[in-house]
Parts: sequence; structure tokens; C-alpha cells
Amino acid sequence: MAAPSGSEKPNLLLLVLDCVRAWDFPGGSSAVGPMPFTERLLRDSVYFPNAASVAHWTVPSHASMFTGLYPWEHGVHAKGLLKLAESGEGLGPLLRGAGYTTLSISANGLISSDLGLVHGMDRSAWGVSLFNRIGVADQPPQGSETEAHRLATAENTLRKRLASISYWTAYGLARAPAMWDFATRLAMRIRHPSFGARPRLAHWVEPTAARWIREAPRDRPVYCFVNLLDAHEPYLAEPDVVRTLRAWWSYARTRQDRLGWVSGAWKPTDPELVLLHELYRTMVRSLDQRIEGIVRAFQDSGRWENTTMILTGDHGQAFGEHDAMFHIVGVDEPELRVPMYVRYADRRDAGKVGHSWVSLIDVYPTLLREAGVVPPERPSHPIPLQDLLETPRAEPVFAMSDGLVHDADRQRTATARREAIDRLLVAGYDGEFKVIHDPVRGDLRAFHAHDDPAEAHDLWSSKGPELAPLAEGVREIGRRILAGPASAVPTDVEDRLRSWGYI
Repeated sequence: MAAPSGSEKPNLLLLVLDCVRAWDFPGGSSAVGPMPFTERLLRDSVYFPNAASVAHWTVPSHASMFTGLYPWEHGVHAKGLLKLAESGEGLGPLLRGAGYTTLSISANGLISSDLGLVHGMDRSAWGVSLFNRIGVADQPPQGSETEAHRLATAENTLRKRLASISYWTAYGLARAPAMWDFATRLAMRIRHPSFGARPRLAHWVEPTAARWIREAPRDRPVYCFVNLLDAHEPYLAEPDVVRTLRAWWSYARTRQDRLGWVSGAWKPTDPELVLLHELYRTMVRSLDQRIEGIVRAFQDSGRWENTTMILTGDHGQAFGEHDAMFHIVGVDEPELRVPMYVRYADRRDAGKVGHSWVSLIDVYPTLLREAGVVPPERPSHPIPLQDLLETPRAEPVFAMSDGLVHDADRQRTATARREAIDRLLVAGYDGEFKVIHDPVRGDLRAFHAHDDPAEAHDLWSSKGPELAPLAEGVREIGRRILAGPASAVPTDVEDRLRSWGYI
């Protein structure tokens, strides 16, 4: 069915749940519950259980959703650049040119102008600031608005003063997240007694979305991008998991130390992994109210009945699978498989399941088609999800891991450890199989993507000839990445990545 035209164009909502892997989300094999609003949304949507991210971390994944290009095509990854070049062919510019009011509201501070990810947006805001985390309830910490700039000025001054110790600050918080947890709870109780015991992460998001959507011109449709960060580490001590003093002490002693994991100084124990996964699942469950809050912003403005919504994740999260932790490196299933819902404005195909492989690059032509915009030609030919419900994809989908983001990580890591984790990897999915390639070492591995999600049985020795076309695809991508221009991380980008603990 063709999308409406003119004044009947649907509003568009792209809701990205940072770090949410498909397994733990409604529709997945071990979904948390109850999530009543999300479960209703699933019944009203087309669901794609075979959705794969293009990378294991935020910046390249979002750049791909906004452009319809893989990371090795737009160049935004650790082996290339870390800032998306301005172009008139991104979702923001194209939809604004088609008459949409364009809004970007991101709890993740990397979805910012610093990294070129809000080009073409009429209004944009991002981040979890040092001040916002402890109780500025309805104003974004940074963004395009006057009030955001006012708050950002004070924060940026403080960040610059702390620049020389920012690595150690991030390291200390990861070593002892219980202290940060206690401080945020205490500050919220003092400043906002009625807000509750648990501060929401970036609780400015819903009121900002409601305000901006309400203020958008009524004669123009709205395109709104939202990122929610609740499932990102470090995890707070949730009452569902940490019920007793003994449980709290176990939590307080548990590190959530991505930098320590990179260096090899921290190897989580099995009980720590169980606790962290339980806390993660609790945070995933808490997203149900936040998803409902974003939808309510459209309902209260009278726009929801004519809104097409895509709900997905930018990447997953690992808890010890293949000795991986969080989403630091790797192309294993916990880090790549994400939820993918499409809820159409006209409710078509509600409740149906599309079993084809789909990629984050497919978000781009899907939203453009709904808006009546012809997508620009793309080298890897992303496919509108409208076309993948009944028809299997003819081409593979691909993903990459770009290893450690910055040289400082490598310098802090022993040689043997660095060689084990700082690897360029390319993965490809086609039919029932997944192939993983290390372009530097030249090795190939193959797995049954549906029957062996733990990737415990390497089938390359028996299936290699059958998978030769897919293997050549990942080899070609690896060659392209290795041949591409490497670039130093710009200072402003480096500062933002360091403040988030990536480097």
C-alpha cells in the first residue's frame, strides 16, 4: 500500500533502544516480562526476528540508520572517521525537504552535532549531563535550543577542567558504581522528593518530546528520532534484583568496568555475570514505561493515529558469551541481534512476522517510502521493510567490529590481550548461516544462525564450499576497510568518547 501524500503524510517515529538485544526483548527467545505496553505494540506491529545491527557500538550503527549505508560505506568507524560528513541525503535533510518538522531527542550524548549525527534536524538535544542526572527534570543538557546551550555551557566548562582526570573519573565510577547509584538516589530524594527512589536516566526525554511535538506546526508532519539509554551500562541497583542488604553488598562489590575488561584487569566471575544480566533485564523491563511515554507524546498532540513507528536497537549487549563484555568489541550474536518492530499508521499487516534477514540500513528506505520520498541510490541496496514481509532477501546482510576505538586503549593494554580483542571482524548473514572473517589473520568461521545462536559449533570445514559466495562477500568488505583511509580522532570527538568511558 502506498504511503499517503501531501497533508496526509504520516508522522514518523524512529525509537532506538540503546544496547537492547533481541533475545531479552518482547518477541525474543528469553524476553523479560511483564512489559504490557510493548507487548501490545508488538501485536500492532510487523515483527522481524532476524534483524542484525551493522556494528557493535553506537556511532556507526546510528550513522547507518540515518544514511542507508554500511559503516565501510559512510566511513564512520574506528578504522576510518568518527564523524559523519554532512550530506543532503541523510534522513533529516530529505524529510525536512519533504515538509517534515524534524526532531532529534537522544539520551545518548554521542548522537550530537559533534559527531555529525543531527544534520538536517530542526531541533535536537542529547546527553546525560553531570547536572541533569541528579534532577533537572525537564530540560535537555545539550542541544540546539537556547536553554540547552545555557546548561551545556556550565557543564562543558566543568568537563574541560576535569579533562586531565576524565579517564580516571570514568574508571572510578565503573569500579564502584554503587557510589554513583547512592549519590544519584540521595540527590533525587533531596531535590525532588515526589520523583521516587530511582532516578530515570535522562528523564528530560519524554517532556522534551511532548513539548516539541506539541509546538510543531499542525499543518506539517513530524519526524522524531528518540534514543533511550536505560539498558546501557553501568546498571543501578534495582529493587527487583537487590532486595536485601546482602544482595546490595554483592552488587556494590561488582565491577562494571569496561576499561578494566579491555586491559585484562577485570575478568567477571560467573556470579557477577548473572547479577549484571539480571540488572540489565530489569532496566530493559523499565523501558516499557518510557516507550509508552514517547507514544503518549504523539497521542496527546493528536498525531498518533497517523504515525508510522520503527522500534529497534542500535546494537546488543554481551554478558560473558564468548568471553565478551558489554558491547566493546565483537560480532557475536548477543552484540549484533536487535529487535525490529514496524507499526504502520494505517495498521497494515499488524501482528505479522517477517522472517527475512533485515539490517539497520533498511530503516532508511522504509521511513522515506512512508514519507513518499524516493530514496537515493545506495551501493548495498537497502530494502524497505515493507518489501521484506513476504519476500526473502536475495542479498546477505553484513556487520563489522572495528576493534578498540582509540590508540590510548591499546597503549594501556598488554600485547597478548590487545591481540586477542583488538580485531577487525566482518560478519555476514545469508539464509540459515552466518560467516565471520578476520581480514588481518585471514581466518573464516561459519555457524548455523538459527540452530546455534551460541556459535558453539564452527561449520566452516564442512560448509565452506557451500558458503563460498558469502565468504567472498565478507572478504571483499574486509579488503575495503583495510584499504580505506585511517584518520586520527578529532579532539572534540575524543573528549566526548572519553567522557563516556569509550577511550
